[in-house]
Amino acid sequence: PTIVANVSECIKCQRDLVCRAWADTKGPKPTTTVVNLAANPASPSAAVSAAHAIKNDAVEAQRIGTTQQWPQSKIAAGDWGAVQFLSPYLCLAFARLKDNVYFPSIVLGHIADIGPEGRRIRDTYTRSDLPDAADRVALWHHETEQTQSMAAKWDTHIVAKPPKRQLADSYWTQRSNFLLPARLFLQTTRTVVVRLESPCVGSAWVPCNINHPQDAKIDWEKALCVYFNSPMGILSLLGDRSNKKPTYPNISLDDMRKLVVPDFDTIGPNAVAALAAAYDTHAHEVFLPLPQMNQCPVRRALDEAVTSALNLDWELVSNIRRTLAEEPSVTGQRYAYLPHA
Repeated sequence: PTIVANVSECIKCQRDLVCRAWADTKGPKPTTTVVNLAANPASPSAAVSAAHAIKNDAVEAQRIGTTQQWPQSKIAAGDWGAVQFLSPYLCLAFARLKDNVYFPSIVLGHIADIGPEGRRIRDTYTRSDLPDAADRVALWHHETEQTQSMAAKWDTHIVAKPPKRQLADSYWTQRSNFLLPARLFLQTTRTVVVRLESPCVGSAWVPCNINHPQDAKIDWEKALCVYFNSPMGILSLLGDRSNKKPTYPNISLDDMRKLVVPDFDTIGPNAVAALAAAYDTHAHEVFLPLPQMNQCPVRRALDEAVTSALNLDWELVSNIRRTLAEEPSVTGQRYAYLPHA
């Protein structure tokens, strides 16, 4: 079968794919064997040994990384989810999340308008210590020391650049209380998405406007804020990331639009109300960084709310949280149970 190898020890390096084309162009293609290496080969000879093991020795291949089978139909459709995590458990969990196995789901772009992206704001606005007559604000940075809970606060005034005032005015109409991250430094990030009392735009953040009347919109924002800061939501964010550096993913508008979220219209209003209530209870509580999510009491409280509201199995949610916390792209370190030679 076709073989794909992926380097998972990617603290400062880009993720590499080594692919072998299938020779038979007329016949059906087989399932793809995906090998995620747990550590970079330390020398050319070690790299040759690893390649030999992947090709010829299934037992030895299991010692140097994780192996899973990815259906040809997924590869043909551009689904490279098997290379997003060292853990095959997480790859499979994300595939099931997308396939509505856990709960009825929908992609975020079907229920929300997302944008403008940060570079548009940087092109049309300058930061200011003082407000101007328009009194516009933004959440410019995603700094761990400032953004530690779901309830956030804007961090700068912004002033439209005179040559681009009309465009700046247009972007301002897209402001929102609910913001998605444009990039995440996973080793230090505490909160994944945020909600503000004052609607704004962002540089490292992107406005997300839920397509519902105002009263319902507020509850949906709160519910989705709880969801995205739970393991299921973090899995959704990381499972389809299109990035060069897994520890510091950039999340494009297209990535945001295809994020998997609960289909609350199908699940029912009680789920929205329960998660919105969880937001109200925990909005200002401080998260531990993502690598410590398994020890974070706030994250566990959100997990309980999500598990109950979406009728999930508690063991499933706990396992996803624990396994995410062990991922090399989240910790920025070699898998915890491997020797650090």
